[in-house]
This record gives sequence, structure tokens and C-alpha cells, in this order.
Amino acid sequence: MRIVIFSNTYKPTVSGVVTSMSLFRQGLIAAGHEVHIIVPEYGDYEDEEPYVFRFPAIDLSEQVDMTLAMPFKAPMVRTLRGLKPDVIHSQHPIWMGDIAADFAHDLGVPLVLTLHSRYDQYARRYVPIIPDLAGIVVDQIVTRYLQKCTRVVAPTAGARDAILRDYTTDVPVSVVPTPVDLGQYHDLDPARIRSSLGLESNELLLYTGRLAVEKDLGFLLRCFARIAARRPLARLLIVGKGPREKRLHRMARKLRLSERVVFTGPVPHSETPHYAAAADLFVFPGLGETQGLVLIEAMAAGTPAVAVEAPAQADLLTEGGGVLVPADEHAFADAVLDLLQDTPRRRAMGEQATQVAQRYSIPSATARLVAVYQKAVEAGPRLTK
Repeated sequence: MRIVIFSNTYKPTVSGVVTSMSLFRQGLIAAGHEVHIIVPEYGDYEDEEPYVFRFPAIDLSEQVDMTLAMPFKAPMVRTLRGLKPDVIHSQHPIWMGDIAADFAHDLGVPLVLTLHSRYDQYARRYVPIIPDLAGIVVDQIVTRYLQKCTRVVAPTAGARDAILRDYTTDVPVSVVPTPVDLGQYHDLDPARIRSSLGLESNELLLYTGRLAVEKDLGFLLRCFARIAARRPLARLLIVGKGPREKRLHRMARKLRLSERVVFTGPVPHSETPHYAAAADLFVFPGLGETQGLVLIEAMAAGTPAVAVEAPAQADLLTEGGGVLVPADEHAFADAVLDLLQDTPRRRAMGEQATQVAQRYSIPSATARLVAVYQKAVEAGPRLTK
């Protein structure tokens, strides 16, 4: 099968969408499929992998940690006609997603969309002056886009249920979890990470991901202030970058946590398993996640999680590997404190986490995605544009 993937962002940006695309591409190629990726240019970055086609983009990386593709279809026409795809897979319902939908219509091939994010919630957070109107407008955009799709992919059952509940659509929605490269979780070296950070004897809480408003990291810092007051050796390790980084540094200083919170900035994705293994607990405060890939990655390293109760987290932790708590600072802090002082329980949860993560191997997740593609090809393209 020949698959063409459109996305607003790709390497060198580090994000859940990029990780998903990269790992699925790896799995699809291993399964004998041909995969081409259509993405924006990113400065002087040059791709090492083949069949990645870059087109002009406006660089907004400082603001939103991604590039915004200029929606010019003309430069891509020759490339797409030459590729002759069996299916087009869009990672976003706007910008490059619009171009993907146009090509699917013009070439007469099915369009598949992965809905990675709750765009309505993002709009409400990023347009605080008129949040409700922003959410309504985004809902309408997503609804119209869904009508162009033959199939829709949701990364968790909770995300699927939200799509079916919140959008008026008759398009089939399939659950396909983002895979984890479990091969990276052999020969982990947590001692190296702890030594490099000078945290050999500390109780280490870890967060990895974008430092953005939708990640609710202010909530996490306030929770950690409560934890730090009772556990002198506790440290919070925040791995990642994003538009809220400076504000989070200021907040840590205001809470008198500057010596207790370690901001590493971004690290190579190949290093994140070692960071996860170095932690005693993974802490996950986000309410708006559709999957929470970083949570699965931490669990693959045998690190149990304390997560705010939300559909995506509930899907992941149903079989164990962590605890879900309400979005309440007292409850979250108490759950962390309980696990820090109960080593046998924490270790048992870590073993559960490792087992749960096995369900997200690249071959397993890829097989489910291929099944979606096959159903899309059988059904054919939508006639609406």
C-alpha cells in the first residue's frame, strides 16, 4: 500500500504528533508498505530519512513550537500526482490538512484523519478574550473536516467517545493507539541520569512534554509545593520546552521551589527512556490529553504514574500501573506522598506499568492502523469537498 501523510509539523520538532508519525512510519515500512511524508520546511534542517517532501512554511516555532505551512497547493501537485497514493492520512484538520483533503478529492483516494488533540479546548485556552466563541468556531471547522474523511483515528477509546459525542458525524472512528518503541527500553541507565543531575539520593518526580498552557503545569507546581513541604528529598524534574517555560521558572521562584525543581530543557527522544527509569514517579497533570504518549513511555520504563483523572489517562491506567486522582491539588499531592512512602506498592505498580506498556508495541499498533487504511480503501473517497 502506498500511503501519503500530511502534517503541520515534523522533525526536528519534538512532540507527540511527530513521535506518532515517526514510529508508525517505521512500523509501516517494516510491514512492507510505502510511506511518503508531506510537511513544512523547517529552517535549514535536512532530513536523513528518504521520502520526506518539504514545502515552504512560515516559522512560528517560538510561539507555538511548530511551523505553519503556507497553504499553497500548486508546488505539491507534481509530487502528489507522481506518488499515486492509495490513501492520504492527515494529522491535522487545518493548514496542511486542508491541502491533504483537496488532494484526496482531486486524486479520488480516501482521506484518513488522526484527531490528536482537543482543538476546541486549545482554542479556549489560547483565545482567552472570547474562549467560548473560539471553541465554537473550531468545533465547526473540525466538523466540516470530518465530513471529508473516509475514516477517523482516535488514539484512545476516551478520545473516540469524545469525537462521537461532540461532533455531528457519521464517519467511522477507530481506536489506534500511538506506539512506543519498546526496543529503546532495554539496558536502561537511570544511575547515569541521576548522577548527571546530582540527584543520586533524591526522590525524583518526572514530567516530560511541552511546556504549554494546556499541560496544566501551574497546577503541577502548586501540587509539588505541598509535596516538597513534607518530603525534603523530593525533586521535580521537568523535561521539555515550550512557550510557558519562562512563566514556569517565575512561578517556581515565587513558590520558593527554585532549588527543588529542575528544568532540563528538551532532551533527545532516545534519552527519555533513561530519564523515565531514573524517576520514582511520573506525574501527569493534563486534563485535555487525547492519549498522553509520554505517560505510556514512562510506564514502559517501569515507572508508575500519578495522573489527573481524564478519559485518556483512564484508558491507559485501567489495568494498573498508576493511580488516577481528581484535578484537586490536595488529592494529587496526597496520592504522590502516599506512593513515595510506600515503596512495595510503588514497585508493584512499576511492574504493572511495564506489562501495560507491552500493548503499545510498534507492530501491534501498526497492524491496527493498516486495518483502518484497508477499510478506507474498500470504502473509497468521500464525494464532498
